[in-house]
Amino acid sequence: MKSSQSILFFLLFLNFCGEKTNAQSKEIPSIEFSGEFPIPFDLSLEELKAMPQIEVSGKDKDEEIHVFQGVFLIDLLKKAGMVFGTGLKGKNQAQYLLVEAADGYKVVFSLPEIDPEFSGKEILVAHSRDGIPLEEGVGPFRFVVPEEKLHARWIREVTAVKLIRVE
Repeated sequence: MKSSQSILFFLLFLNFCGEKTNAQSKEIPSIEFSGEFPIPFDLSLEELKAMPQIEVSGKDKDEEIHVFQGVFLIDLLKKAGMVFGTGLKGKNQAQYLLVEAADGYKVVFSLPEIDPEFSGKEILVAHSRDGIPLEEGVGPFRFVVPEEKLHARWIREVTAVKLIRVE
């Protein structure tokens, strides 16, 4: 009887320790800015929310207009050491961003189309829609590109942004 109780106690102890380990090992959501960036970095959801927030309106897939909250992509690229405006010339124009989602979906943006001096396109790295955090399967990070008629580059569950140079 005592042996059975010892085994039961041991199994319960292992189960408790396993749950704690799983909770501790949960990853903090972040976007990895890597590749050819002068200053690569990881951006957590908390860091994104701590930055000055922008609101952008756009028609989502449900055909309704929503207000998205987040930070312009260009501001994050500047944090990674990128230069825009008159500094985006020559070889620097032959670079693009490969944006990756948790499910493996990928989209591409050229640097000139992100620069407001080249185009009027605004790309928001959103964390909320209509003041509500993006739900699982959409967030915690989503690119919102209101000027685009199709939503192919409104990429959900963004995990990585890689700067790639065309040789």
